Amino acid sequence: MRKLKTALLAKDADTRFYTWDLREAAGLHNARLYPLLVLLKQRGWITDGYDPSPADESDDAQPQHWYALTDLGRHELSKT
Repeated sequence: MRKLKTALLAKDADTRFYTWDLREAAGLHNARLYPLLVLLKQRGWITDGYDPSPADESDDAQPQHWYALTDLGRHELSKT
């Protein structure tokens, strides 16, 4: 959790994080990263959403899933 916390707090409050960014910044594999993201989301410390798929790309283009630190999350992660 320490590495993920550092990665999340290192950016501006309005930064959107993509899983590949978080994996690289925190040095975590998906098997460890996703449970932490679920926990943080359940606590209300992060929010998530999807970027819309570009209209000019093929029909199989997937929207990109992002995460953002909430004000509560920034406050709570800053305390620990």
